[in-house]
Amino acid sequence: MLELDEIQFKRGNLQIGPLNLSVSTGEILSICGKNGSGKTSTLIAINGYIPLLSGKITVDGRDLKSMKPRDIARKISYVQQEIPEPMGFNVMDVMEISGFTRPGSREDVLEALALCGVEKFIDRDFVTLSGGEKRMVSIAAGIYQNSEYIMMDEPTSFLDLDKINKLSGILKVLKSSGKGILLVMHDINLAYRISDSIVLMKEGKVLVGGTKENVMNIKNLEIVYDAKFGQYNSPEGTRFYPLDIDFNRLNGFEEAREYLQHS
Repeated sequence: MLELDEIQFKRGNLQIGPLNLSVSTGEILSICGKNGSGKTSTLIAINGYIPLLSGKITVDGRDLKSMKPRDIARKISYVQQEIPEPMGFNVMDVMEISGFTRPGSREDVLEALALCGVEKFIDRDFVTLSGGEKRMVSIAAGIYQNSEYIMMDEPTSFLDLDKINKLSGILKVLKSSGKGILLVMHDINLAYRISDSIVLMKEGKVLVGGTKENVMNIKNLEIVYDAKFGQYNSPEGTRFYPLDIDFNRLNGFEEAREYLQHS
């Protein structure tokens, strides 16, 4: 289990925590919330790039502070939101760097790339790929690392709809293979569809967390996103959407601003 126990830290002016959450093997947990709520910062803190003010992070009972980077890499992989572009590296190089802790072969690399549909790029210069192709290679690299827990920050960034559907299938395969998956997501409907558990963050704190059925409702979403929501049932299940505001019913800009500030 990857577990955050009462952790607190700062990033810029934002005080984050105390946070308590856990991800088990064979589970997908998504963190959702507005920009600036502390979602990405939480993943960065887990990865050790932001020092904790208090609390601890453990993986399978071991405090990350007591572990060597190589041992942590065997346990946790991290697919960042921003995609690094190493100059002069081809896709094979990127994959091998990610899998530095494991024995592997070109066939193993091709297997991870094929899962993400980008095996044909194995010898391509990484910087020549499109944004979506780089994203899928980055996800493949995180998979090739072969850690027990995989963190992904906005994994759908740069992806077309067909690739988002493919990513959903990839996450299901990883879950069924026993991986614990921690996602930061903007797409609340995709998070609801693929996740077992969801955490909603607001202003650096967890507003609510638990099973997706208990967490995702109109009341919680309206508090977290400061917006009105509706919901409907589709063949894919329950979907949530922000409600439009009829500004024509409001008497000018000041009344509209007052509505937005206090609704």
